[in-house]
Amino acid sequence: MSIKQRFLASYLGGILIASLSIIAILCIIFYVTTGSVPTPKTLYQTFTKQRSLSPEEEGAYVDLRKTAKENPEALLESNTQKQLQRFEKEDVGIVISREDQIVYYSKGLVKKSLVVHFPKFDQNNIETKGTIDNSGNLYRYIKFDFYYPNEEKGSVLVLKKENSFLEFLTKWGIVIIGLITLIAVIFVWLLNRILQKTIVQPLANLGESMTDMRGGHLVSAPPPLPKDTAIEVQRLHQNFEQMRDALNQSLEEQRNLEKNRKDLIASISHDLKTPITSIIGYVQGLQEGIAETPEKQARYLQTIYTKSVALNELIEQLFLYSKYDAEAIPFHLERVELSSFLQHIVEEFQWSHADVHCQFESLKTYEVQLDRLQMNRALVNLLENSAKFKKPDEPLSIQITLKEKVHEVGIVVRDNGRGIPKEQLSHVFQHFYRGEKARTSTGGSGLGLAIVQQIIEKHHGTVEIDSDGNNYTEVIIWLPNQEGENEA
Repeated sequence: MSIKQRFLASYLGGILIASLSIIAILCIIFYVTTGSVPTPKTLYQTFTKQRSLSPEEEGAYVDLRKTAKENPEALLESNTQKQLQRFEKEDVGIVISREDQIVYYSKGLVKKSLVVHFPKFDQNNIETKGTIDNSGNLYRYIKFDFYYPNEEKGSVLVLKKENSFLEFLTKWGIVIIGLITLIAVIFVWLLNRILQKTIVQPLANLGESMTDMRGGHLVSAPPPLPKDTAIEVQRLHQNFEQMRDALNQSLEEQRNLEKNRKDLIASISHDLKTPITSIIGYVQGLQEGIAETPEKQARYLQTIYTKSVALNELIEQLFLYSKYDAEAIPFHLERVELSSFLQHIVEEFQWSHADVHCQFESLKTYEVQLDRLQMNRALVNLLENSAKFKKPDEPLSIQITLKEKVHEVGIVVRDNGRGIPKEQLSHVFQHFYRGEKARTSTGGSGLGLAIVQQIIEKHHGTVEIDSDGNNYTEVIIWLPNQEGENEA
């Protein structure tokens, strides 16, 4: 059960107990006032038929009604009052009114209360029975309304005190109230025990586990939950476990990042030290006169220049890689028609590399979300990489095509260059990774493909690479398709 359902059940339980208590009290009242067990039948009879008069009430009512009909003025004569006192000895109350004044009332009745609660005058005497409150005491009455000779309104009430209920409450009221209170306390205790077991205690255990986590203890898990634990607490427990696992993974990733950072520093130190050492060596050769001929001096200077340019390129690539890694370069994605975008890149590359045959073909058009500047940089990096690793005895040919799969479109860049050994394919996107051929021949920075991968990931895409190690290299950039494709 959910927490909402549990609290709803507790509210309904409280309402049920209160309702049963009220019904029990009403049944007791019904029993002591009617003398019968409350059933649907007896309830119906009670509401449709009023309780019959006692002989004392009926005798007093008949005599007084007769006198009120024949000679109303006689009601206030001394002989009549003696007769009234005889009725009053049989626990019957008498009240006589004239207009708005109470002209006679039995001992024990409160006149002010009679004036306030006196029944309305009914000349047709249709509603003659009822209950009247007199200073907190309930009296059952039967009434007869009439007119005095001078057309003044008059009424005669015969009353009988309903005292059995008060007597019952005086004797058993405390016991009943105590019993109802005891039942309510037991129910609340049981409900509290259930909530404590299924909600409060599991939450307390989670709180203790969070305290342990704050102290760095991510291995310890909270105790298992009872079977009838609330659904929300179960979900909270699951989310806590997932958070704990995520924190463990985060710490593991942090340790890996720290290791990568150290490796990066070591790689930077190595790749910066090598050209700087060469430059220092050639400069010392010039200073010490080792290069004694102008031709040798020119060769030394050319080497220094080449190493300086390579060093500057390495620093620029490293700076760019660091900015991507720190997410310091904003990406402004826009909806772009892919074919025209790629065609423009191919034309620019072909213009600067006339010896390379670069071709783009596509039978369909696709729309994707990309940053024109950053995606241009990624694709140019791939094309420049192909040009850098071309075969020395064969013209370079680069083929760019488009392919699709579910909800994605792929940019395929395939060349006929030297290829990449199979064992190196899983490492080429790592920063500062260079194969042996690259180290000995091209002197690349080892950051080009790492930058490409960073750019593609910022476009919510992926990049794949394949090669046979000798004849070709194929790179596929997968981007989310905007489902705007049409036949070209």
